[in-house]
Amino acid sequence: MRFVKLIMVLAAIVVFISCSAQNEKIVVAEFGKDKIYLDEFEKAYVKNSGGIEKAKTDSIAAYKKFLDLFVNYKMKLRDGEVRGYNSDSDMKKEFNDYKANIGTTLMLEKEIYEPNMKLLYERRKVEYRASHIFLSEDSTRNKQQTEAFAQELIGRINKGEDFVKLAAEYSKDQNTAKRGGDVFYFTAGMINLPVIEDAIYSLEVGQVYQKPIFSGYGYHILKATDKRPRRSSVRADHILIVSQDSTGIIDTLKALNKIKEIEKRIKAGEDFNELAFQYSEDPGSKPKKGDLGYIEHGRTVQEFDEAAFKLKVGEISPIVKTQFGYHLIKLTGETLQKPYDEDKNELRELIQRGRYKIEYDKLVERFKKEYNFVLNNAVAEKIVANADTMKIIPAYHESKITKNVGKEILFSFADKKFTVDSLFNYLLTNANFLGKGIDQKTIEAAIAQYSGDLVVKEKAMNYDKVDPEFASLMAEYKNGMYLFKILEEEVWQKTVVDSAKTKNFWEKNKDKFRWGNRVEFKEIYVDQDSMQAKIASALNSGENFDTLYTKYNKRSGFENKPGYYGLVDITTNELARQANSLQQIGDISKPFKFESGWSFVKLIRRDATRLKTFDEAKPEAASMLQEEESKRLEDEYLTKLKNLYKPTMNYEELKNAFKN
Repeated sequence: MRFVKLIMVLAAIVVFISCSAQNEKIVVAEFGKDKIYLDEFEKAYVKNSGGIEKAKTDSIAAYKKFLDLFVNYKMKLRDGEVRGYNSDSDMKKEFNDYKANIGTTLMLEKEIYEPNMKLLYERRKVEYRASHIFLSEDSTRNKQQTEAFAQELIGRINKGEDFVKLAAEYSKDQNTAKRGGDVFYFTAGMINLPVIEDAIYSLEVGQVYQKPIFSGYGYHILKATDKRPRRSSVRADHILIVSQDSTGIIDTLKALNKIKEIEKRIKAGEDFNELAFQYSEDPGSKPKKGDLGYIEHGRTVQEFDEAAFKLKVGEISPIVKTQFGYHLIKLTGETLQKPYDEDKNELRELIQRGRYKIEYDKLVERFKKEYNFVLNNAVAEKIVANADTMKIIPAYHESKITKNVGKEILFSFADKKFTVDSLFNYLLTNANFLGKGIDQKTIEAAIAQYSGDLVVKEKAMNYDKVDPEFASLMAEYKNGMYLFKILEEEVWQKTVVDSAKTKNFWEKNKDKFRWGNRVEFKEIYVDQDSMQAKIASALNSGENFDTLYTKYNKRSGFENKPGYYGLVDITTNELARQANSLQQIGDISKPFKFESGWSFVKLIRRDATRLKTFDEAKPEAASMLQEEESKRLEDEYLTKLKNLYKPTMNYEELKNAFKN
């Protein structure tokens, strides 16, 4: 509830933004020792009125009304400062937690997502065809020797040796080695290996990247073999004649002759789609006259993919052989790259899956240099030396590690020091580390993650100093906290609505609590024309309404009260209106259309308009009383502020608003 109220307060407030030079000397209001200048008023008005163009056309009366509200708002903020909210420990913690979370989000958005999404978008305008020679360490070469051999092969290629032959001889990627290393076309974001993507996108067609790239699996020697504008997807129809019959016998010649005959008929003018419907042996697309829908690169076998993406819309391919048989392909549509704003969600997902961790690690290293990060390696080694068989579990607090090195400084940055104990307190709340054994590899990863989180948080806490948007957001949030606290102390905590007060309020305002004309009824609902006719006939024959309900009703939610609606206002919906139109209690309506089916209603009773009893009106009366009391208390509080600060309004200066 506190959060909801805070959000409501935030939605209603205005934000202070630094004054412009032109209007910074025009005072539109004063209270106590504070002054409100015209430019501050203008910025606040624009934010709350829906934009600068609307603000320029609003009336002086509208400006005056807003100035009154703005002065009230500013007096409340001043009162919050007088009350010491800026030194309240709970409020400071809430503010700092919010600042760290939102600051981190905004900072990562601007430092990682925005630039990399734009880079990815530009790169995805084209697609590369690439080849690679993949080398991995084995019994004959360790990692260093494998890298050296890869560099040697690059040298041999530079001297004129054939890349295709070297790939066939040395590449350990068996799928591509037989094709001379060809990995076919791809565009940025298709492979989750940014180091390879970056290398390929730095090349011109025909060039070989001059260093072997380590992907985590091994070393890659990369060559760009083609580059072309990218189509996001193509729509294709096809005719497939399979090489293998239903008994498993392969007869490629028979299949080839059959599709050649179909090709002749197409060239003679027969309709491609009708021939696909008659002869295609693809059970998925045959009923759709060969339509495969839209196909993205890499979603089909390479031979089909290559043929389809070479076509222009309306063209038909030559016969294409794949592992499935022989195809004729007709291109019927294509999709090109979306505008950037429409593509953002997909770009963000691609960054998250691929490049994010690399860019985040780069950012952490940059911040560590900026903050003079120093790791005490000797202390890190002591952690492992004292671990024995210890795991990262709550028992750490009784372990040799905490006793012997817990208080020692593990690392420092920005004039702050962090102990071994602080590291383990962090790890004990981290699911990725909880329960793990303590060895050098685990401790290195733990220190990297913990220190990375800390330097990012440190940067986020100072991000308002370099980012005006974030500074404004933080000012807005702090002001919202102040207003929330004031309303809590001056209004919500003082608003007491008990049963006695509510009843007294109801006694004085009975005319405000009244029922309209109401009806009580039952309904049978069916969703088929034939069913409504059957029920109508049964009712005419005298069958029981409830029995028919149990047998035929299709509306869920009334299982324990067969079709029963309690008293509802006669204007509630068509069911209530139909029930009200019935003459006698017990009458049943004719079938009528309602929602997506048919309904019958039976009138149970009527209740004419009347005053509500106290019990009936109590929830509504309590809510109205609470609202009235809150308004009274807030008005009293504002009166107290006005008596204290004695605000004065210079309404005549508002004629200068939005003139510059």
